[in-house]
Amino acid sequence: MNKLSLRRAWRIAYIEYYKWIVNPRMCVAFSMIIFVWNFAVSPLMLLSREMESPLNFFEPFIAVLNSKTLCLITPSVYLFLISDYPRLDQNSFFVICRINKFDWILGQYLFSIFSALTFLSSILLCSCIPNITNTFMANGWSLVVTRYGIYFPQDSNSFATTLITKELYNQISPNNAAFISFVMTFLYMILITNLLLLFFVLNVKKIGISIIALVIAFGSAFGIIKSSIMWFFPMAHTMVSLHYTEYFNEPIMKIHYSVLYFLGIIFFLLILNLIFVKHTKFLSINENE
Repeated sequence: MNKLSLRRAWRIAYIEYYKWIVNPRMCVAFSMIIFVWNFAVSPLMLLSREMESPLNFFEPFIAVLNSKTLCLITPSVYLFLISDYPRLDQNSFFVICRINKFDWILGQYLFSIFSALTFLSSILLCSCIPNITNTFMANGWSLVVTRYGIYFPQDSNSFATTLITKELYNQISPNNAAFISFVMTFLYMILITNLLLLFFVLNVKKIGISIIALVIAFGSAFGIIKSSIMWFFPMAHTMVSLHYTEYFNEPIMKIHYSVLYFLGIIFFLLILNLIFVKHTKFLSINENE
């Protein structure tokens, strides 16, 4: 079959997504939800009760994706959840031998979109919904975020007050911060998935997982210390707070440059995957199953 078929690609994406959702590894996702609750959502809710003032609906989600504590956890958990992707079982070979390899690649890219949306939407819902009765939807930062340190100076440097920093609430609205954080992290997840795909078609997936883990670790480390080297790694581009200074209006890194960074790498990975998959012998790929 030489003709590219979106229908076959969609079917491949559906099969891959189903295998991913029912994978026992998903239990780790629930552990992450508890971690996110304890380290981001709950501290903000405690500040809110102490001030007797509501939070913006998106502030817990913004805190999760811009926290220096969680910047390593979020991509690491996602990498763990898809570490056996693409997953080949006995039935996979019956499907692969009946389709165009380009259909298969397109199906994997569709899967990367579905899995990233599922993962991020879960974080969004689990961080925002529990506090929905004590929130407001206006596009403005809460007093909890902007004034807590003034009302309680003795606790101005506590962990909870550093979840959303001045680089965010002085420079950008919460709705924009939530949207940009979602989009950037979504692109980061797609980049990770398609890096795994590249290492798979090259039949070096185990080495690839280690390389991706190092990219995540070094990117997070350089982001935490705010080294200029961080912009070579995807992690810094996902954190809106790193794009700005506390007070100056001129950004350190413009948001659209970060978007181009991700799109450029993802497109480059697509080209490499399309080139190398033509020479991939699926039967020779070393899988556990």
